[in-house]
Amino acid sequence: MAKERGDLQQLLTDELRDLFDAEKQLVKALPKMAKSATDEELANALREHLEVTRGQVQRLERVFESMDMKARSKPCKGMKGIVDEGQEMLQEDLEEGILDSAITGAARKVEHYEMMGYESVRSMAQQLGMSEAAQMLQETLQEEMQADKQLAQISKRLLKEASSRRPEAGEPEGRGRSGKSVRTGASKASKASGKRKSGGGSKSSRILTDPEEIRQWAEERGAQPACVRGTGGKGDIGMLRLDFPGYSGEDSLEPIDWDEWLEKFEERGLGLLVQEQTANGQKSNFNKLVNREGTGKAKTKTAR
Repeated sequence: MAKERGDLQQLLTDELRDLFDAEKQLVKALPKMAKSATDEELANALREHLEVTRGQVQRLERVFESMDMKARSKPCKGMKGIVDEGQEMLQEDLEEGILDSAITGAARKVEHYEMMGYESVRSMAQQLGMSEAAQMLQETLQEEMQADKQLAQISKRLLKEASSRRPEAGEPEGRGRSGKSVRTGASKASKASGKRKSGGGSKSSRILTDPEEIRQWAEERGAQPACVRGTGGKGDIGMLRLDFPGYSGEDSLEPIDWDEWLEKFEERGLGLLVQEQTANGQKSNFNKLVNREGTGKAKTKTAR
């Protein structure tokens, strides 16, 4: 019994050090996300959560103190993978509305990762009878849940606005983040290819749910199905991703087969928001997994 308690306490310590590093990574990453956001409500939410995150770092220090330990961190590879993906996304030349949706999605990935982490360490602290530590960890968990709820509401609004303002082909052009002229509409997809056509310099985005279209879009760009290491559990592969050659996913992503990827994609009711081209007409790798609910996309059967 004593050995089991000692092992559990060591696991708790390791997980707390992991979260301590994760929070410090976010203190550096959130200002960049807030600065890149063009939606005022989203930018304010990110700035507010930055202050909350700084408080969470201090709270973790108090958790360590309550355990008569010095606050130390260990590299959190899971959070690093999520943050790195977010930084890559910010380098894409996206329309403002699409960029804000992408930032919101990246921020929610962070919240879900933290919610799982804090729920786990709180439960361990309770099991060990560390009531003071458990109470502080519960406070942080509630803050993460509230942040995710706020971001979910913003995400729903952004997707609705993006859908309602998409003009028909031939309507006036708008301006993207780079200041270049971009066509905000797109012609109807041809049945043969399932793609949107875009004129020179235009940026076309759409949400894919059909398995064959998803595979075609990914394979045209050399992307392979993958999941984020450290985000799954027993019987769950974790967060889904597409791994592009030459990007920094080697350490954070684990390859899986298409059948497994598409099965989880369908099971979770997801859609894949993609961009066909950047403002200068180059093939875009931008993609984001979104909740299919509210996008108007009907469910499709997963390819086998």
